Amino acid sequence: MKKGLAISLAISLLASGAVVSAQASEAPTLISTATLANQPLKTISNQALPNSVADDFGVQLGGLGSDMFRVLGTAYGEYWVVTDRGPNVDTVLPTGGGATGFLVPDFSPLILKVKVDGSNISILQTISIKDRAGKGITGLPNIAGYDAIPSDIKGTTGASLYNLAGLDVEGLVRTRNGSFWVVDEYAPSLALISSKGVLQERWVPAGWSGNPTNYKINKTMPGIFLKRKANRGFEALAMSPDESTLYIGLQSPLLNPSTAVGNASRMTRILRFDVLAKKFTGEFIFPFELPATVDKTTTKTTELKLSALVALDNDTLLVQERTDNSFLLSTIELKESANILGSKWDLLETTPSLESWAVAVPEGVAALITSLEKKIVFDSSAIASMPTKIEGMAVLDNQHVALINDNDFNFAYSATTGKAATGTNLTKILTVKLAKPLPTYPDVFTARLGRLCFSVGMVAGDLKCTNNKGSIRWRR
Repeated sequence: MKKGLAISLAISLLASGAVVSAQASEAPTLISTATLANQPLKTISNQALPNSVADDFGVQLGGLGSDMFRVLGTAYGEYWVVTDRGPNVDTVLPTGGGATGFLVPDFSPLILKVKVDGSNISILQTISIKDRAGKGITGLPNIAGYDAIPSDIKGTTGASLYNLAGLDVEGLVRTRNGSFWVVDEYAPSLALISSKGVLQERWVPAGWSGNPTNYKINKTMPGIFLKRKANRGFEALAMSPDESTLYIGLQSPLLNPSTAVGNASRMTRILRFDVLAKKFTGEFIFPFELPATVDKTTTKTTELKLSALVALDNDTLLVQERTDNSFLLSTIELKESANILGSKWDLLETTPSLESWAVAVPEGVAALITSLEKKIVFDSSAIASMPTKIEGMAVLDNQHVALINDNDFNFAYSATTGKAATGTNLTKILTVKLAKPLPTYPDVFTARLGRLCFSVGMVAGDLKCTNNKGSIRWRR
């Protein structure tokens, strides 16, 4: 098949919801790009939670690229996405020192269902995350002296800018019963959200000092995660296709035993969580590539981030490691023999620490790295028009992925006018055809004879998704 014809076929099949089975091309291909039009943040927030935002100062809806999730069995082009803590800028405190200035401190993170309609993104549903009393949880930090300092837009801080329920959401999955799991950067935490957006439970590291009363708190995560770098907590979340297991990615190496070691490190961690038992059952390493391998424009280790995860099956993950400019996608295998949960690597007194790898050579770490069988499957630099800050991804089939950028609400604040000027960096969802097929993908992993499927032509072992008189099911 000629390359041009193969691309045309891919576009038509993706539009119709059919799986693309053309042979792999020599290079990845950008199939399509869809864009979200500007909409006032206040309007969207107040539609989801009436009277929740008094003034958005001109900020438009954005930040949707913190993560994206595709529910198995849904047609291509429909995704759940989530915002982070809201629009903010760097400020300077009156006493000196930097802070995070919250332009809209009453904003609460939003979960949205969106659909790609040709070159446009439409919003199908919007849910504001709230507490049991129906009040928005906000995106404000939790604990003074532990989280980075918040301020208003003028640089003034105070107790009112902390909230034990506040979430800086960076990862999202949705279950078949409609509830959501999210992860955030503050505690760092894993949280369970109801289908209506109510914060129900939160899992944080042992020793976390907060004691909230408007949701259940579980301090059962290894306490070493309190050593997370501020604003670099949990960034990625994946759910196994059978929904039994969650995988949680730490954005940056722990500052263990010191800031200097953490900033120089290329070793971060992935936690495993049993959904039914509601407990952590595993912890695994993730070694970053050299900075220049991920992004040819930098040699700074501090710019490396683990930003997105997809579970291809119950043990295989697709992982995104990135800088703000570019990223790699890799597959890894999580093996029980490499589970470090409860081991010496969770102890602060272990010397050299896990994070010292690449500077020191901790005994046993090389074997852990080998066991991952890490394989790079995509380099974003192969697509010249790739937006910056791609933070979310979804797998469509064994050769196609969807990607979304985080545009940080796309504004520039003017102290003169007291308003936000809208920029040109819009939210985009891209569909990309990989150069080589993935080893598996979630839809085929859950295929069972007679079970409903969604895309005619999909193949799983000896099963094929077929349409018989309007009934689309897995058949032999």
